[in-house]
Amino acid sequence: MQLLQGIQKVHYSHGAVFKIPTAHRDQVFMCATRTNYRNDMRAVVIVDSERFLNLWRQPNSSHLDIAVGDPSTWPSDYKFSDAEDGFQRGELNPVPLATVDCRRTIETYPVFERWLLFFKRYVGTREQEELSLHFTNGITRTIWLLTAGAKSFPVECSIQSAPLLHQLAGTIGSQFLTIEQLIPERLAA
Repeated sequence: MQLLQGIQKVHYSHGAVFKIPTAHRDQVFMCATRTNYRNDMRAVVIVDSERFLNLWRQPNSSHLDIAVGDPSTWPSDYKFSDAEDGFQRGELNPVPLATVDCRRTIETYPVFERWLLFFKRYVGTREQEELSLHFTNGITRTIWLLTAGAKSFPVECSIQSAPLLHQLAGTIGSQFLTIEQLIPERLAA
């Protein structure tokens, strides 16, 4: 898997540690840790920064007010300095991955047509596919990476969300893996 530095002890569990090069800072380290449950239900996707940001800027995404910002506005986020401190700790204390969810929904909208010059009448509905990205955790880490010029970075999501997220924002030639695949139980023992 791209960016994977290796598997190592992170705090009290084993983690997959990722090394992320940035354009404006030194390389930084992030990790996904194995827990006692649902390791087969959580996945890591390496996302392309530009594609990820385009997905995040879809109208139904969460925290759209932050997504429409840019590297000149993101550092004013009230927790940006916390991310700065976290990323400075290096390989021995990697920053946890952001947790996201990617969704494709079909929205139904009413359709009206003009009737008798000034009136409209209902004629049916139309369906439209809507894509969206939702954060559970890690917005500030993400905008820090984007501001620092990371071309790609790992995020964690559910196994149900991983194929769509990978299709819409994953790096070319990569594949997503579950935590179980990244950190098999035999390595965590």
